[in-house]
Amino acid sequence: MRRKIIMWAVIFVFSISLLSGCDAQKAKEDSALYQISTLQALMVGAYDGEVTSGHMKHYGDTGLGTFDDLDGEMIVIDGKVYRASVDGSVVEVEDSETIPFANVAFLTTQEPIALSFDGGYDGLKAALDEMFPHQNVPEMFSISGTFTNIEYRSVPEQHEPFPALTEVVKHQAIFKKETISGTIIGFRFPAFFDEMNVTGYHLHFISDDRQNGGHLLDVASGQTWVLAQSLDELSLVFPDNLRDIDMSGTSDSDVKAVESK
Repeated sequence: MRRKIIMWAVIFVFSISLLSGCDAQKAKEDSALYQISTLQALMVGAYDGEVTSGHMKHYGDTGLGTFDDLDGEMIVIDGKVYRASVDGSVVEVEDSETIPFANVAFLTTQEPIALSFDGGYDGLKAALDEMFPHQNVPEMFSISGTFTNIEYRSVPEQHEPFPALTEVVKHQAIFKKETISGTIIGFRFPAFFDEMNVTGYHLHFISDDRQNGGHLLDVASGQTWVLAQSLDELSLVFPDNLRDIDMSGTSDSDVKAVESK
């Protein structure tokens, strides 16, 4: 069953669908974004995983998120789900691992575009904006190559009563590499996503040897190839814990504080 809704007046139409095997196949065919919960729920401590990694993989082979109890940063690449932990380790997780928040989609684009950038994280975003200027629909990126002076982070596993994410990131572990080959995975979300996700860029990183990774904080320059996918549908999962939390106190400045350095 599929329902059409209009989000925030007449800005854009997405499809919110019930999750079945048919929907999973349609997600691949229609370039659909699959989202578990909302970033705003995660911001206030909704860290209980309710969707398994194995189920999520039916709806995308590329993306990012986190795990039950906020135990590390998630990178989804080539259909595999990796956890970048606070101790610096990276492991592929079992299909039984549960997830409180994620964004995934199928990357069907097969024609990479060369992209060189400098000027830091802002330089990367500016280069992507110039290459892909239309920002009224979500865009997914897979950016592979060699990067200099890259910084990425992970966060420690949390225990109840869960603190807000703004408190958790005060104890994040930051990792730095002068030169490293790998892939930056992530999304650029339109401004009208501000009630359900970050607006603008949300990017994670994983190295080619799958030994390093986390939430991207900064990168000085890169010689890369980009695969980009415009996403024209949305399947949004509302976990049970959304009924019991108050998200009214989450501000844009709080979101920026946890997403950047």
